[in-house]
Amino acid sequence: MGPVAAASFAPWTPVWIRAAGEPVVDWAVIGEPLTDPFFEQTADRAMRHPFNRVFARTTPLGVLQQFGLDEFPLAPDGFVFHMSRCGSTLVAQMLAALPTSIVVSEAQPLDAIVGLYRAGRLSEDDAVLTLRGALGALGRPRLGERRLFVKFHASHVVELPLMARAFPNVPWVFLFREPRAVLSSQAQTLGAETFGGETGVVPDEEVAARAVAGYCEAALRHARIGRSSFVEYARLPNAVVDEILPFFGVRLDDGDRERLHLAARRDTKRPGEFAARERPGPSPRIDELAARLLDPAYEAMRARAAGC
Repeated sequence: MGPVAAASFAPWTPVWIRAAGEPVVDWAVIGEPLTDPFFEQTADRAMRHPFNRVFARTTPLGVLQQFGLDEFPLAPDGFVFHMSRCGSTLVAQMLAALPTSIVVSEAQPLDAIVGLYRAGRLSEDDAVLTLRGALGALGRPRLGERRLFVKFHASHVVELPLMARAFPNVPWVFLFREPRAVLSSQAQTLGAETFGGETGVVPDEEVAARAVAGYCEAALRHARIGRSSFVEYARLPNAVVDEILPFFGVRLDDGDRERLHLAARRDTKRPGEFAARERPGPSPRIDELAARLLDPAYEAMRARAAGC
């Protein structure tokens, strides 16, 4: 395929990258704002639309590499990284409550590009170009939006140098939480699917704890890349208004504050309900793992959040 222009792909959005063989991009027309907690929810709904079922568009991955950020109306205003189970979906939903904002939340195309880079199937140069084209297309305004924010998968903080090269000068926040609460939440959420279930296979919880520790250590290691801010879960949701949005350079009016207040009250994993759930204390195993693998990083992040 020869050179393409971003305008020729309006209003198409990359919704999925298939990488089993030669990587290809599936595109769909998304005629609604990206307000779901996760991008895949919007993408799945779009792919069920009769138009996209009939006229689905697929291109080689290289098409994304031919787009430049200057071909799209919006450049990213802020990135949200996190250690998992620490309020990142709440933050994304609050950002998405602002009518002038687009929030790309854990989009599969970005994850697939990172996966291809990690597997050695994309060079760093190609990964940078592909990430730029993908995010430009994902963040194309649909209703006159003027800002673009991205919430990444927890593991993507490991590739923060790659993201910084692809999107220089974009400020980023790292959300974190007391480690025992994170590991307990993961165990409760996965439940029988992973910690037992029909197969009776109980994996070593240390694998999950080491993964989370790796995310925290990567965030600390890369903290001097660009402009960074560490925000603790205990400061949410107020920190979105008082810390995160000002850090991203966003000024709020009274209407914005009301929208953010309403979004903060909703349970972001269960739309229509309100968040007010008690959680039991950590198991002895989780307490031991947190103390051994995560507490030092947690204290270091708290010190950064406090400006020490």
